[in-house]
Amino acid sequence: MHNKYLNLDPFGSMIIKAMNAGTWVWNIKTNETIYNERWAEIIGYSLSELHPIGLHTWCQFVHPDDLERSDRAFEQLFNKNEQYYSIEVRMKHRLGHWVWILDSGQIVEWSETGEPLIAIGTHIDITKSKQSQLELEKSERNLRQIVEHAFDIIYRIDSKNNFTYLSTAWSKRLGYARANTLGESFIPFVHPDDVERLLNFFESLKKSEESQTISGFRLKHANGNYRYYETNASIIVEDGLPTGYAGIARDITLLIEKQRQIEYLSYHDFLTGLYNRHFLDHVLNDIIKPERLPLCIISMDLNDLKRVNDTYGHHMGDFYIKQTATLIKEYISTPYQFRVGGDEFLLFVPNTDEHDALKIRNTLFEALKSLKIKDFQPSTAFGYVIKHSIDEEIFEDIKKADEFMYLSKIKVKKGNY
Repeated sequence: MHNKYLNLDPFGSMIIKAMNAGTWVWNIKTNETIYNERWAEIIGYSLSELHPIGLHTWCQFVHPDDLERSDRAFEQLFNKNEQYYSIEVRMKHRLGHWVWILDSGQIVEWSETGEPLIAIGTHIDITKSKQSQLELEKSERNLRQIVEHAFDIIYRIDSKNNFTYLSTAWSKRLGYARANTLGESFIPFVHPDDVERLLNFFESLKKSEESQTISGFRLKHANGNYRYYETNASIIVEDGLPTGYAGIARDITLLIEKQRQIEYLSYHDFLTGLYNRHFLDHVLNDIIKPERLPLCIISMDLNDLKRVNDTYGHHMGDFYIKQTATLIKEYISTPYQFRVGGDEFLLFVPNTDEHDALKIRNTLFEALKSLKIKDFQPSTAFGYVIKHSIDEEIFEDIKKADEFMYLSKIKVKKGNY
């Protein structure tokens, strides 16, 4: 073996020691190898325990897959495609685990005919840093899997409102190909009525270090329908400057529809679809406006609903109520239609005088003649009052309409209406 490659100058020895590196020298012709003590320590041995030492020693401890990589690296050196190499390999420790090694080397002597003679190199234990790297890579893989399989859309947009990242949920939830969307503005995907609100939201993020939420904006699906969304987002700052925004967008269409259904049921009569008494208390002040005067207030009551229920059953009573409500919707043109009791209806018809009120009553009564429930002829008691001034107490007006209705009910029972 060529001793000149073993006898380092003092500074070289200091550098090797500072690097805590194992060193090796390989006589390529004879396959003789020389390792320093640190080389053996890295894998838990002393040199004496590994005696006799040769190229086989390296082959014995290196991972088979990495031995192939090492051979390819040397092939590049032999062919003079590279001047040196540096690869990460695994070596089997005495205790059974794998030690990660940064293996670096080069050919330092060639024959006159260009054949490699001597190679030298170092082995540095990088197990801790490699494990940290592997853990980081594992964490990043897990994060990518979470992001790519998340139900919600994870996105990133730049300061010009262009998409710079979209998770696969973008395609799954809205039907667009990510490749065709990246680099494009998000604005064309937003309902026109919601664009300004969403732009103001992103602008507001510049003034806060905290993430914020906006709810109820609409995004257009590839099929042309709009879906309701909610997003939580925060600003991205790079080198002290805002460069864009990142966030998560969740489809809340079903939630919105459920809320609307609950709201509808809270304000509507479930049987007829007319507004209920609860909603009347909320909108009464809005109904009474000067521009709606004269306002006709109609009180109606179904005649003999109890007799229908007792004679034909409650399902026929419900049918009676629903059929009457259908006639009300068809023949009385007003959005203010309420079922305020089991057999009671209250209607507010704007810009209607007494003459028009009588026409409404006569039209409705004629329509009722065509309605039959087995051998029962439905009829209603009809009372109204015309409100000419907003200063008049509305509940007094409703009371007068009720009184008029009860008088009508008495007349119906007597066969006069």
